[in-house]
Amino acid sequence: MTFSAGMLNLLGGLPLAREGSFWFPPEASSFAPGVDLTFHFILWTCVVFFVGICGTTGYFVWKYRKRPGHKEQKTSTHNLILEATWSFAPLMLLMVMFGMSTYWYYQMITPPKDEQVYDITVRGQKWRWAFKYSGDPFDKLYQTPKLHVIKGQAYRLIMDSPDVIHSMYLPAFRVKQDCVPGRYNKLWFRPTMAGEFDLFCTEYCGNDHSLMITKVVVHEDANSWRDAIIETGDVTRIEDLLARGQAIFEQNCTSCHTLDGSAKVGPSFKGIWGKTEQFEDGSSHVVDEEYVRESITTPAKHIVKGYPNSMTPFDFGPEREKYYDGIFALLKSLKDK
Repeated sequence: MTFSAGMLNLLGGLPLAREGSFWFPPEASSFAPGVDLTFHFILWTCVVFFVGICGTTGYFVWKYRKRPGHKEQKTSTHNLILEATWSFAPLMLLMVMFGMSTYWYYQMITPPKDEQVYDITVRGQKWRWAFKYSGDPFDKLYQTPKLHVIKGQAYRLIMDSPDVIHSMYLPAFRVKQDCVPGRYNKLWFRPTMAGEFDLFCTEYCGNDHSLMITKVVVHEDANSWRDAIIETGDVTRIEDLLARGQAIFEQNCTSCHTLDGSAKVGPSFKGIWGKTEQFEDGSSHVVDEEYVRESITTPAKHIVKGYPNSMTPFDFGPEREKYYDGIFALLKSLKDK
């Protein structure tokens, strides 16, 4: 058994903080106990030193205060043992902190080599998350708005962004990694607790940064994991076109658009079908199928007057026509009567 495997087994025997603690949410990944152990060691070491130093300083201030009848004492100028102690002891504590944090850092950046690690592609985009699954046991590519994983399985996330820097943070797993335009960053973890956990963007990325929130769903077994991904990751399987359009809207559009007439980053979809939109360059166009297709694939070509140029292009893949059919049905259902 390697040292790292032994450490993981040792920490795996500790009781998990299932309800979280004052400082942290539940420990839901294999190295969350180690991160918490390091944090608490540093925290309580600092508390002990803070209380000890401040208490000693206060005591000396009171004991050696100026008062009538008290004569000054000659101060010692050198004590080799004392000076060595207050230099060597803190140095040893700092080396322990450095060793613990370095060990768990390398655990967090080094996926296991003796077992299968399942890859999931992650895209952070204004202002939503998209998680893509392919290969066994799936017959094609699936994309979900929530991250689905299996308890005990090792995962590697391959992350990018088409617009600005985003940062994916999973508090219960104690992991965080940036999604950077033009490069792929990687992050691995092993979930150890079933349930739903929060997933945030922690890099300010624009107007609706605070709404870029979703969930990590940890399943107990592979069957429920696969069924959940197929059910939520392939909207083209929805036969009813209006229901399909609503599902596409929930997955891709809610961060910038609404269905009730209120404006967000982009115009509301209510009453937009058949309307003549005025653009920043002075031109205009009726909202029809041609306009909607163009707005999805090349949104920067025409910017609606009064709104920013912030939408990124969408490519729905080989089944894009099924996506368009659902979107058209949704927009037509919201047309002003």
